[in-house]
Amino acid sequence: MKKIKTKILAGVLFLFIVILVLSVLGIFFINRISRSSKGAIKDNYRSVQYTTMMTKCLDTMYKIKLEEVISSSKFSSKTEFDTANFIASNLEFKSNLSKEAHNITEIGEEELVNELERNYNRFLRAIGILGPGFTALSKSNINEISSLYDITRENILEIYRLNMNAILLRSSRAENTAGQVTVYMAIVAAFSILSTLFFIFKFPSKIVSPISELTAKINEISNRNYEQKLDVISNDEMGELARAFNVMVQRLKEYEYTNLDQLLFEKKRMDAIVKNLQDGVMILDENKNVILANNSLISLTGLKEENVLNRYAPDIAARNDLVRTMISNLMAEERGEQSEEIKPIKIILNGKENYYSIEHITLELTSSGSNKNKLAGYIIMLKNVTLYQERDTAKTNLIATVSHELKTPLSSINLSLKLLGDDRIGEINEEQKGLINSIRQQSTRLSKVVNELLDFSQAETGNIKLKITEIRPEDIIELAVVALMMFISEKNIRLETSISENISAINADLEKTVWVLVNIINNAIRYSPEGGEITVNAENENGFVKFTVKDEGAGISPEDCQKVFDKFVQVGNRNSKGSGLGLAISKEFVVAQGGKIWVESKIGEGSQFFFTLPISSKKNGR
Repeated sequence: MKKIKTKILAGVLFLFIVILVLSVLGIFFINRISRSSKGAIKDNYRSVQYTTMMTKCLDTMYKIKLEEVISSSKFSSKTEFDTANFIASNLEFKSNLSKEAHNITEIGEEELVNELERNYNRFLRAIGILGPGFTALSKSNINEISSLYDITRENILEIYRLNMNAILLRSSRAENTAGQVTVYMAIVAAFSILSTLFFIFKFPSKIVSPISELTAKINEISNRNYEQKLDVISNDEMGELARAFNVMVQRLKEYEYTNLDQLLFEKKRMDAIVKNLQDGVMILDENKNVILANNSLISLTGLKEENVLNRYAPDIAARNDLVRTMISNLMAEERGEQSEEIKPIKIILNGKENYYSIEHITLELTSSGSNKNKLAGYIIMLKNVTLYQERDTAKTNLIATVSHELKTPLSSINLSLKLLGDDRIGEINEEQKGLINSIRQQSTRLSKVVNELLDFSQAETGNIKLKITEIRPEDIIELAVVALMMFISEKNIRLETSISENISAINADLEKTVWVLVNIINNAIRYSPEGGEITVNAENENGFVKFTVKDEGAGISPEDCQKVFDKFVQVGNRNSKGSGLGLAISKEFVVAQGGKIWVESKIGEGSQFFFTLPISSKKNGR
């Protein structure tokens, strides 16, 4: 069985063989060109050089002797110089002739060299006849020397031509060989390039194509498409993988069909459970289409099931107020707006008031192979909280009744304290004065708690009585600061106010708005360090006036920021005195006037409380 490793090794070996063949052929053809001209042409060039030198020496010797005979000045200094030159030329001629005799490279060259040697000796003997004492030469002597000179020179030229022809012949052969080598190398290179390109394009696909096909089919299986199969076309690891993949797909298909009935049964059972719940349940998919609405929800909304299922929830909400309230926070989140707390809604059923709270659950699924959660849908529930609402109403009524009943004895206590402090009734000692002051402080604290409970009961029952008038923000800040001036001075707090220019008037209840600001500043004083700083700011913002109170306290944790406006909740210093109702009542007062209230804080960086109130419709400014 072939292995993928073997295939890859074979592919690399193929490329290695192509490179090796090119290298061997290149070396072979280069050696062939080299052999066609190596040595022989070099020896021929030497022979040409030798013949050229011999011709030069022969011409020099012939010229010297000829001038010597013609001038007949054998005793002059010129003659002595020429004699030395003649002897040197003769020696050089013989040296080159000897070298040529040992550098025979061509056929017939040796005979020419021997003939040259004989004729040169004859030339020397003829010149030797011309010795000292001869003042005149016969014509035959001169003719004989000229004849031997011509013959010798012709022998040299024949050797020269023989070697030059050999050089030209070998150069031509080398040129022809080079041309042939170029053609052969071009053919081999073209074949190698085509083979390599074919290998580059085909071989990787042999390895990658099955993997790509396997990846595509696995993606299809992840989408629950089990009609996938890989063709087994090899006996290597990919073939084994294809066979194992096909077996896996078959078993997945069998498993899917085996469990499909069970899944359908479980789905029907869950649908039955949801449909028979007493609470109203509506399930939306990720696109906010209704995929399930139980009987209670259909009954509460007064819609027909066929007009709800598989419909876009916002389209249903456009025709039904209850559905619009149920999905209001979902649509606000989709628009990037902050969701608001929805109070229990009242629905009249069979002539009786029923209260329902709305709860949202976002369904998310973790995608396989990914750490990110994928949105799967939403569950919206209408929970019947009538019993709890009735109990809460009873509690609120009890608090209101008790608080109201407590005001009468508190008034009597305060009146008695006032009378005890009057010197006309009688003098009291210092210890008695201390007791009276202590009782007065506790009475004041109790009166404050009773007033807060009364305000709270009003907010809970929705009986907040507002006197909406047009007021200026600076008046609210001034009244709040004056009310707290004693507490500010006691703790040596620096209070700074900042009101932006051209700030608008607002529509609000002056008394309750001042109460809200006093409560927030009082909390800031309570939690600020000795000698700290508090800033109060007011500015226009998007049709509202925003009030800001910033302190330098210990700050509030993110967890506490979420519940700081809840009833009976205290954050920060747990030892501080208070009922935990101040911010809850402040929120009710602000919301009742059409505004919002919130807090921003970090531990160790102080806190900032904000609330907004709507700007008056009349345009005015500072």
